[in-house]
Amino acid sequence: MYFGSVKFFKHLIYTVFFTWLAAATFLAVFFGIKYALAVKQAAPVSAEQDGAVQQSEQIVIPDGTSLDQLYLVMTAKGYSSEDIMMIVESAEPEVFKSYVQGYIAANPELKEVKSEDMGSGAADTSADYTKLYPDLYAEDPPAEYKEDNGTIYLTFDDGPSDRTPEILDILADYDIKATFFFCGGTDEHSKEIMKRVADEGHTVGIHSISHDYGKIYESVESYLADFNETYNCVYEATGVKPRIFRFPGGSINNYNRFTYMQIIAEMTRRGFVYYDWNVSGEDAVKGADWTSIYNNVLNGVKANTSDRAIVLLHDSRQKEATVNVLEDVINELLDDGYHFGQLDPSVKPVTFSYKD
Repeated sequence: MYFGSVKFFKHLIYTVFFTWLAAATFLAVFFGIKYALAVKQAAPVSAEQDGAVQQSEQIVIPDGTSLDQLYLVMTAKGYSSEDIMMIVESAEPEVFKSYVQGYIAANPELKEVKSEDMGSGAADTSADYTKLYPDLYAEDPPAEYKEDNGTIYLTFDDGPSDRTPEILDILADYDIKATFFFCGGTDEHSKEIMKRVADEGHTVGIHSISHDYGKIYESVESYLADFNETYNCVYEATGVKPRIFRFPGGSINNYNRFTYMQIIAEMTRRGFVYYDWNVSGEDAVKGADWTSIYNNVLNGVKANTSDRAIVLLHDSRQKEATVNVLEDVINELLDDGYHFGQLDPSVKPVTFSYKD
């Protein structure tokens, strides 16, 4: 969870506000103000807190003690507000949790407390890049992933290109919907192609308008700048607000080893879902031809233990072999009993990880 999240910030603020009040009221209501604090049940504490906590076994609070007096007694013995909450919560965690939940339910207005209401003492520790592009957020994140065993997801990176209409014609012949991770394009021809992809019901995702690995992975700010430019270009052409994306080179590569965690975290915070792949046609490799692409895809699908495949292919002017092999790959996979689907945020992602 990141401090730049508006929801998290609100949650943090109203939690701080009501927790002390709940703790004090809890002592009065549930313990009758006559309470020898149960330190032996408390969780381990820091060295700084240890001296204060050890005194707790000697504290007995008489009946009739007011909340103000209670607070003064405990603070005089060396307790901070954090100490008090920690001990109370450790002594009776379930009762405390139940009381806090009831307090929230009875005081819903606390959820609306904003950071500015806390005064100048409330520090915003979020990274500066969380404030960039305030409209760059995905809509309607999925509540859960759907079952998709036996599904092949054809994905095409780098378009639009002059090959895109050829790919679309083949997909239409088989009534297959695929996923296109666009680099965008400002010329009218590129816009028309992207619009056709969206109009024919395929999924539109974001790739990279520059494809300059060294630049975009230099920092979170650099990645966001490229993503935002690509997003606006695709949205202007298609009228679709993409919710998924693919990192150039995959989510973990030789260019982003020092920034990928921050970039992934920020894009996830903004609600976008990214997809790597578990089968590749290797059609971007020098010397790729019909035979190599065909074998790479089919062998990759058969070797995949997950019974679902997100297949990486490319859409560019040079990828004539990809177009030529596509129909044969589709027929073979259909004969093998697979069906085809398109990615959307409800599809469980395939993501890379570093290997030891």
